[in-house]
Amino acid sequence: MPLVNSASFGAGSTKMEETVPFRVATCEFPDRINEVPAMWRRLESEFAKAPVDLFVLPELAGVDSFWENPVFSEVVWRQAVTTHAKISDELKRLAAKRILGTRAVELDTRRWNETFLWKPESGLVRGRPKAWLPQQEGGWEATWFDRGPQNVLPVHDDELCFAELVCTEIMVSTAARRLGQAGVQLIAAPRATGGHARWEVATRMAAIAAGAFVVTANRRGGSLAGGSWIVAPDGDILVRTSEDSPIISFDVDLAAADAAKQTYPRNVRD
Repeated sequence: MPLVNSASFGAGSTKMEETVPFRVATCEFPDRINEVPAMWRRLESEFAKAPVDLFVLPELAGVDSFWENPVFSEVVWRQAVTTHAKISDELKRLAAKRILGTRAVELDTRRWNETFLWKPESGLVRGRPKAWLPQQEGGWEATWFDRGPQNVLPVHDDELCFAELVCTEIMVSTAARRLGQAGVQLIAAPRATGGHARWEVATRMAAIAAGAFVVTANRRGGSLAGGSWIVAPDGDILVRTSEDSPIISFDVDLAAADAAKQTYPRNVRD
């Protein structure tokens, strides 16, 4: 199926010249490694037809969901790190000005699920390690990863101010409101989750709390249910993926997020 593209979302202006379209994209990424090469090629083909300003990948895209195993394996971990060390080879083929996601990284014996920003001119820029880690059936993340600091900061990149809240972080942290107060226009939320409605609720509430667009991406396969979407600053879902349409894009106006900071409930004083 072709990439789904919808009408632009702005700040309510009737004058098209007053909005500056910023095309964001997300996808459902296959959970199983044997399906990954075909998905990279599909993304390459779709973005060649319609380049994007920002693309959000699901959590730890490109490797099997090894953290579903409660027993740590050094061999499995090393393979994930090796695969993700080469992820730029795939990202550079995509016609995207920015790509956000996470990857498995080891630094000084510490194992991170680490965010990244990739750009054609600078390559991969390391972000921060995931701080809030579940430890239960289906997600033994504290077994596989070390916890990062619980300090999520905004990132300024040309016209965009963004942050990443990784999967569980968008559910349990209180970062979204603080990020909105710091001027964040967009929150990327890479996920690897089932299909419970709490994920939609959490992403919509994060958008409302921050007055920012939220772009979330999930994996599909096994216990992971797919479902990726783009949320407007007041919590409306603008477009979402399906199994038949796993790649979506949408033109947003970042000024709408700037304006949302002055409206309810963002204007309620702490």
